[in-house]
Amino acid sequence: MGIRLTGKEKAAVFILSLPDEDAKKLMEGMSEDEIREISRTIARLGQMPEDVVREVREEFLTRFANQALNVRGGMQKVKDLIFKVMGKEKGRHLLKELQQGPKNTPWEILNEMEPTLVATFLANEHPQSIALILSQLQTEQASFVIDFLAPEVQQEVIFRMAKLGNLPPGALEDIEESLLAELEAMGASRGLYTAEGGGGVSKVAELLNLMPRETSDKLLAFLDEEDNPLAEEVRKEMFLFEDLLLMDDKSFQTLLREVSNDELLTALKGTDDRLKEKFFGNMSERAAEMLREDLEMMGPVKVSDVESSQQAILKVARQLEADGSIVILGKGSDDVVL
Repeated sequence: MGIRLTGKEKAAVFILSLPDEDAKKLMEGMSEDEIREISRTIARLGQMPEDVVREVREEFLTRFANQALNVRGGMQKVKDLIFKVMGKEKGRHLLKELQQGPKNTPWEILNEMEPTLVATFLANEHPQSIALILSQLQTEQASFVIDFLAPEVQQEVIFRMAKLGNLPPGALEDIEESLLAELEAMGASRGLYTAEGGGGVSKVAELLNLMPRETSDKLLAFLDEEDNPLAEEVRKEMFLFEDLLLMDDKSFQTLLREVSNDELLTALKGTDDRLKEKFFGNMSERAAEMLREDLEMMGPVKVSDVESSQQAILKVARQLEADGSIVILGKGSDDVVL
């Protein structure tokens, strides 16, 4: 391509190359801010050479062809799409309707059971079976359940989950029928369906993110011994409190607006100076000074309380990212912000 274009300029060229009706449909799916930005870019563009337009379209089609193979459903995907198309307020109403529908799978039941009961229910299962079952539960529930398993079982389950790939449709049918019969026999109540589904490195990284640091460190050490390259893949996918340093300032400020001062104060206790300065630098001078003084005056805090506050902030960050409100460039991310 003779002319170097930015990402926005490529998007503008691609839209202009479409028939008006197709361009209209494409822009209807954009947010108001996105429409404003693309409109400004289009207004600045001059006449584009045909070879440039052709290369832009070919690049788009190539990227689309590569990404289209990685198709995965689940409630989180539904939520992301609904929020983008309908907005958060209307989207929440539709999600509520979807979530209150009939509950017909064991995953729905296990997601709403007390984690201790699920751990007891799975205690006599083979680690491979436990890994398969937990891979189908929502991440937070699975992390709680693993925490109640025996240490040696935790290690085996995490290792086997990391090795799991995406299961083909129909692969779980026999397991579902057997589990459902056992759960109904013990009178397990049914609840809200929020299953995410799927094992693999990403699932294990999400689970470890939600566990106490001591537990996750031990499980990672076990993975290192069993399969070091696999452990490194998991580490790259994990989002730790220190990774907040990798967020851009605009996203950081959005996160700060959603976090309580008490939660932040506890979370920053014992963190390194670079991360503290990142927080201070995204506040007003007065707010930063008050936080510094509060930290200096703060007495000893339990490590478990610090980790709990840090996890709460990370949970908010992940939710904001899922809503499209912030961008997180975590460890191992290949994302590029244009």
